[in-house]
Amino acid sequence: MARSKHRRHSTAIVPYRHRKPIIIRQTKIVKAKRRHHHRGGGMSLGGLFSSQRMGVIAGALAYGFLEKQAFFQSLPSLPLIGKTGTIAVAAYLLSNGGRNKLANDISIAAFAIAANQLGSQGSITGEDPSIGYVAGY
Repeated sequence: MARSKHRRHSTAIVPYRHRKPIIIRQTKIVKAKRRHHHRGGGMSLGGLFSSQRMGVIAGALAYGFLEKQAFFQSLPSLPLIGKTGTIAVAAYLLSNGGRNKLANDISIAAFAIAANQLGSQGSITGEDPSIGYVAGY
């Protein structure tokens, strides 16, 4: 038997599909912002009053108030670092690794004051004079 050359297609009813309409929208055009060039030069006082400097100034002020108090004279001092260094170490330990900003600023200021006293006088305030400065530390 020979095959017929014509194929028969199925005559099943196909439901009509609604096609969505094609909507063409224009995209929003955003213009690029122009960058303005600022001229550099001149001395600015903006960095003079930075938050870090103001914090250290506040720490030095707080240290000065602590030094004027009567209990400062009764504080024990650690050897080699004196009372100023002891205050600095105690403030650092209270600062919890720098999380307490005021205690951290007090410790920075007290360390700076202790280093200044050591460099200019050869000893730190409240240090036992019998121990003195030991080279190598």
